[in-house]
Amino acid sequence: MVQMVAAPPPAVQRRLELSHGVVVSVLQEGDERHFPQKSVAAHVVGRLPSGCVFESTEGKGQPPMTMLLGKNAIIPGMELGLKSLSLGSVAEIHIPAELGYGDKGVPHIVPPSSDLLFEVHVLEVDGTPLATRSQRPKEVADTKADCLQQPWWLARVAPMPPSEYYLNFCRETARGRVPPMLQSARSVARRRCSEMDRFDVGTAEEPFIVVDMQEDWPARDTWDLSWLTAKLGHTRQLVKWLGPIFTRQENLWEAPVFETSLGEYTEYIRDLERLDPDSTDENAPSCPRLYLNGWPAFAQLPWLRNFVVPGGEGVADAAASADMVIEDLNSLLIRESEALRESLLEGLTARGSYQPPDPEEQKEKLQNEDWDLTKIFISPKGAITRLHYDNGGAHAWLSQIQGRKMFVCFPPSDGEHLHPFEGDEGLMNGSWLDPLDPDVFQKWPDSRRATVYMAVVEQGETIVAPKGWWHYAVSLDTSVTIMRNFYSTSNQWDLIQRKDGGLANAIATHVLRKQPKLKNQPDSVINDIANKTVHKLRETFIENRRKVAQQ
Repeated sequence: MVQMVAAPPPAVQRRLELSHGVVVSVLQEGDERHFPQKSVAAHVVGRLPSGCVFESTEGKGQPPMTMLLGKNAIIPGMELGLKSLSLGSVAEIHIPAELGYGDKGVPHIVPPSSDLLFEVHVLEVDGTPLATRSQRPKEVADTKADCLQQPWWLARVAPMPPSEYYLNFCRETARGRVPPMLQSARSVARRRCSEMDRFDVGTAEEPFIVVDMQEDWPARDTWDLSWLTAKLGHTRQLVKWLGPIFTRQENLWEAPVFETSLGEYTEYIRDLERLDPDSTDENAPSCPRLYLNGWPAFAQLPWLRNFVVPGGEGVADAAASADMVIEDLNSLLIRESEALRESLLEGLTARGSYQPPDPEEQKEKLQNEDWDLTKIFISPKGAITRLHYDNGGAHAWLSQIQGRKMFVCFPPSDGEHLHPFEGDEGLMNGSWLDPLDPDVFQKWPDSRRATVYMAVVEQGETIVAPKGWWHYAVSLDTSVTIMRNFYSTSNQWDLIQRKDGGLANAIATHVLRKQPKLKNQPDSVINDIANKTVHKLRETFIENRRKVAQQ
């Protein structure tokens, strides 16, 4: 059995006890010259007392957080702590509940009456930036043959018992057993790129596997853990206890999130490979299978895009990953929606006062939005994606760069048999059902009527799931996956309606409501005018697109 030893916390250089119970532990001293009076820009990691992360600017790929002082713009305890820190400081601020989110907390994220811990790295004070930013020291794990020294980023989070999902994997799939639900599962067909030409996935009757879609991607031959660590190991990441987190059903502190560097995370995966390669259930408490789930790396780091397009040539559209094999209208629909927005703003703005956006900045923004729908998943063997279908009415493809994954899928029409609950966006798109549970039909009796599909997606292969298809996944090896959500002719209106709804709301609030003739009209009238205006213009755009396609 693998023994676990927790690494110690980082050394505290200085401890400040401020008023109202705020405590500042300085981990790295600043310049002791620039103390904030008006504003602070800092990278921030927010944690609960249990160590669970609820906020991380770097982990989300965001710029430093700008916090205004003396404006009631931030929680009182944070302001008190920041005023004690100089430019360049790295510190942890302990904030009592009454100076944080109080007795209400933040639903599903921060419990009521919870103290808070904020790690801050002060990068700018009152407009004066830090000249040189120091890197966080790397945590080094013990490499004893039978001992796992949990790094501090992991050890600082209160231990959780292993999930039943992972224990079922250990006891069933990892032992070569076929659980009851999968004994009658249908197989998923395999296809080659040469069989398809801008294929509309929405016309497929079931998921399918493309065996050669990534054949010409440079990532195929380079993206292992060593390459990712060498090139991206410094990036900060959020890794999850379980994925996805069902935000309307679960409390974050019951399915914790961890913050670390990619290099430290991949080192932890290697330790799991070394110490528990067979995923035994007796090692489950000491070897949790944390999951880097849904990293939008291609939007954050544009240089990565060339690794997932054929030949590695620079392209603007993420649709090139499928090399015209699968119809992907994301870029077209995003650009069309932006053109519609600009057309409306120009028409509704006083003549001569409209200022169009900078073309290069707009181009970059739209490309980033397109690539934001392509994400990276990294996981050790046994990491699990729980049963769900994707938000937004989108199709999805998931391509195995490294390792294998097992997928269990159900058609949209079987949702009622999967004991669904409300996931995100008001959709009934989540389920606790575990396809590997030996007692699945006793716990979820309606699932007997569901049609089950099962596939092992090998390294180099890509599984494609049409809109609304339920899927569960588990890594059978250390795994690197590229995932993309996308829209085709059959489901384009799912994205169009999301875009147009947001645009209509913005026009109603910021344009129509300010017009003298409409300012006394009820919201229903304003919203109706906005929706009809957007819809009419959208029809014009679609008709123009149809004419171009015919030519």
